[in-house]
Amino acid sequence: MNIFTVNAQIVYDSVKVALIWLFIAYIASYASGVLANQKPMESHATIQQTAKIFLEEMTNSADNSGIELTIKDLDKRLRLRKCDSPLQASLPPGAKTRGRMLVKVSCSAPVNWKVFVSGSIDEYADIIVAARTIPRKSIITRKDVVIKRLKVTPYRLSPLMDMKDVVGASTKRQLRKDMPLFENSICMVCRGDSVQITARSQFFSINMEGIALQDASLGETTMVRNTQSKRSFNAKVVSKNNLEVSLTSSN
Repeated sequence: MNIFTVNAQIVYDSVKVALIWLFIAYIASYASGVLANQKPMESHATIQQTAKIFLEEMTNSADNSGIELTIKDLDKRLRLRKCDSPLQASLPPGAKTRGRMLVKVSCSAPVNWKVFVSGSIDEYADIIVAARTIPRKSIITRKDVVIKRLKVTPYRLSPLMDMKDVVGASTKRQLRKDMPLFENSICMVCRGDSVQITARSQFFSINMEGIALQDASLGETTMVRNTQSKRSFNAKVVSKNNLEVSLTSSN
């Protein structure tokens, strides 16, 4: 290899290095320009936090340990311009206030946008459930039921929570183990049952036998029929198959 070949190789390598650095400088300059022109985006965390705070204020969950709020993650591909003012949250028209729902989070400036955030409001409570399978038309004892803390959001009816409303009542249908008890599951007075009715006034009381014409729970007023007179009237349930009616005197 002569001196001319060596010098040519040195020149070639120098030019090659120079081109590489020139290319790197171009890429860096381009990237810097892109970043300079890029608009700031609203963070997903801020959007989700706005929806969560809205639900917390709506449900007063800070003071209610029975309320559990959940906000789902947004689509990672979602890109929204950063809002110049605080984000606004609301429920869409006709939205549910329990269970799964959508919360609308919106911005008015510099670009008007809105996004619907998926969330849920679940309510938990200490409710009465069957400790074992209880046959139909059984009188419930304290050993038949237990109290468990469960999510009550899915139920259309309110589960029973007070033992005095349950113990001594009759089952209207078979109750499986761990099944929650509702008012329509039991009756303290059941239609067709023979009942004892006490008519009370300020000065005396009269006891009579009757037939329940409707199902009723403890404390409810229901229609009964006097077995002897065949007269029907309303009376209040005070215990299992025992009812009372008040007699008022008129001047």
